[in-house]
Amino acid sequence: MRNYTIENNFPSINYVINNWPRTKPLLKKFILSNHKPPDLYKICLSCLNELGVFKTRKLERILKRLTDICLRNTTSNTFHDSHHFKAVIIISCIISKKMKLNQKDKILLILIALSHDIAHQGRRIISQPYYQEDKSCKVFMQLCYEIHLTRKETNRVSKIFKSTYFPLKPENVDDKLQKIILDADILASIMFDVDTGLKFTSRLRHELRLSNSKESIFKSFLDTLTNKTLYMDSSRKLC
Repeated sequence: MRNYTIENNFPSINYVINNWPRTKPLLKKFILSNHKPPDLYKICLSCLNELGVFKTRKLERILKRLTDICLRNTTSNTFHDSHHFKAVIIISCIISKKMKLNQKDKILLILIALSHDIAHQGRRIISQPYYQEDKSCKVFMQLCYEIHLTRKETNRVSKIFKSTYFPLKPENVDDKLQKIILDADILASIMFDVDTGLKFTSRLRHELRLSNSKESIFKSFLDTLTNKTLYMDSSRKLC
């Protein structure tokens, strides 16, 4: 089986999965790393190939538009930045690697994983629930018009974006793509160790300009998770 490396000095997703949990520290190091901007374009193409999507020429223009915006970080986010997008893309790919998804869903999975927080404003200037999620979805729709989503598919994508609003538990989560995105969005903070969770919390604390300690914020995050769940068995096996 051909391997599609994510970046130089980092192996393929296939290698990571087949050698789990021995490769867990390697994945942790890559997910936590933020010393240079990730190559989101290459990561997306590699993950699409890992999932068996090989005819990507028509997607390249879309991916270049999306990754360009995801790399800008005009609000100087320290959590919702290109490294968060990197983590969600890779973890989504790992969760779904051995699942049966059709080609359209595989493409949507990677595009949504990349874009679920696109143009994130950082600190919520407008505290209205779902404001950021609807904003990100709107940008996604504007840049992905070549996909020609049907009305039903558009509503589906919108629901997935909206469900990533963390303070509220989404209702009627029965869509496989939605489950994968929701799991991947939080897994980096809980799948490794407490120290890793605290590092991500510190980034979020700085972004939101919170006065609480990172320990108390992380505890609140874990307390909130008691009312939620990881939806996929493949997600639970990563922890």
